[in-house]
Amino acid sequence: ADGAVVTSPVTVTFGLKGMGVAPAGTDRANTGHHHLLVDAKALPAAGQPMGGEVIHFGGGQTETTLELAPGKHSLQLIMGDMAHVPHNPIVASEKITITVK
Repeated sequence: ADGAVVTSPVTVTFGLKGMGVAPAGTDRANTGHHHLLVDAKALPAAGQPMGGEVIHFGGGQTETTLELAPGKHSLQLIMGDMAHVPHNPIVASEKITITVK
């Protein structure tokens, strides 16, 4: 949650409403898979496959554990289509900030 104070490793659980989660490469309408931005300044460019600026969850995962250094970190999810391209319009969570002790 935004403003949470946590210890590392940090478990991040992904949620989604109004769409389905499917592994990368699955060509099914109204589905995609999660990509996580950690300490990113901006969302990835629309219309292009996401690369190293995100952590890919192409298997359709809905949870991960991160090792984060102490301090403040921002987290934001963005959905990608079967080819890791952001949906149009972009489907992204609000950016939250957490503090790691």
